[in-house]
Amino acid sequence: MKHAALVLRATLLSLLMSGLVWSQAPAGAISGFVADATGARIRAASVVVISQETGLKRPVLTSNAGEFVVAALLPGRYGVTADAEGFKQLVREAIVEAGSTTDVNLVMQVGASTESVTVESASPQIQYESHEVNGRITRLQIEGLPVNGRNYLEFIKLEPGAQPPVKTTANRILMPLLGSPVGNNGSRTRITVDGGSVMEVGTGGSALGFSQEVVQEFQVSTVNIDLSADAAASGAVNVATRSGTNDLHGSGFFFFRDHHLAAYPALHRNPFNPDPFFQRKQFGVSIGGPLHRDRAFFFWQLRAS
Repeated sequence: MKHAALVLRATLLSLLMSGLVWSQAPAGAISGFVADATGARIRAASVVVISQETGLKRPVLTSNAGEFVVAALLPGRYGVTADAEGFKQLVREAIVEAGSTTDVNLVMQVGASTESVTVESASPQIQYESHEVNGRITRLQIEGLPVNGRNYLEFIKLEPGAQPPVKTTANRILMPLLGSPVGNNGSRTRITVDGGSVMEVGTGGSALGFSQEVVQEFQVSTVNIDLSADAAASGAVNVATRSGTNDLHGSGFFFFRDHHLAAYPALHRNPFNPDPFFQRKQFGVSIGGPLHRDRAFFFWQLRAS
């Protein structure tokens, strides 16, 4: 079985989306305030959010209350720069995750604007604006942890209340989660990829499967999911795929397992088949880079098994 995945992303996506990020959106947001050393808010301060991977720039001005919000940011690392007359430039790093808002509060020091102060990075912490129970599987986990069959949905078992995904008819995958109604087998767990539903109409379950090489990270919501996840009886899984960056990069992979490297299933011994044959091979390549530097990018992957 062979398939190719092509992902194109441009800053147009960010420009078309506005307002605060919803819990199941395939993007995140950065919000906060700008103040001086006494705590007084600074209005009309210039704040620029820059992606460290793609160079995307999102400039905003603080409100009369000294607050700012930059929504529709793809998951990744960003630099947040604040400038105001009579204050030193302030630079802070921030991490954005899918479906989360990262608080970046900037306290500026009096001085020449040609001087710069860099402070520690910020990452999403407690979400005060939402009561849902959720967690995230990061790219570091996807790259570093082994899963059977290299199915990215297997990583959901790392989250409390999640059960192993189940393959069923028509190549669908069911995802049972905590809080499922009696008799629900996970077919009504909502699974979205970059904001679009991949659910089988009528029977339920995920109707789209692809390599974990394509997945950047995903969010698992088990209780009190946001209404933006659409109708879901048990929970929601929000997948954000990988994108190219300003740097051209690629990788190749080959995974091999067979019965010589695996122990005999102790609880399923068959005296008539003492050495059952088993073999699994998966290999492929991926490449990503810029179509137009700082503006549009591509990511392509080919896998065979």
